[in-house]
Amino acid sequence: MDRDMDEVYAERVEEAAEDKIERLAASKVEEEIGEEISPLRGQLENMQNVLNQLQSAGQQSSSMSSSFGQNQQQSQELLQQFQQFSSQAQQQQQQTFQQLQQSIHQAAQMLNNVEQSLQSFNMLNQITQQIDQTQQQLQQQMQGQSSQNQNNQSQSNQQNFNNNQSY
Repeated sequence: MDRDMDEVYAERVEEAAEDKIERLAASKVEEEIGEEISPLRGQLENMQNVLNQLQSAGQQSSSMSSSFGQNQQQSQELLQQFQQFSSQAQQQQQQTFQQLQQSIHQAAQMLNNVEQSLQSFNMLNQITQQIDQTQQQLQQQMQGQSSQNQNNQSQSNQQNFNNNQSY
């Protein structure tokens, strides 16, 4: 019997916990929904004010035609507000898209400039290497000519000496 009571008690505690979790989850969802729709509340309040004005204008109006005209005018004003809001949102989206396109274009230009700079740098390195090689070749040729001239001079001196010795 105690066991049955314990099971019943455990089930009730579990049910109470589940109910509390469900209530907490529902309140959390309501809170999140409230945060998401809070920007729209101002617009809804404006619309409610316009609708209240429409209603009181209809109640206060003595003739049906004047009431209808006022209601129609206020309805048109409300429609214009919605259209302006929609137009502004589209303009903002287009501006953001254009700014993004400009940023991408600028980044591509910068990458092209970097690539051109690297190509110029590589070309300058190649020219510098060619100049260094040419200088080394000229130095080697000049050293070779100098050695050749010295050998020729030595041979000429030796020949003159030999010629002088024979006389």
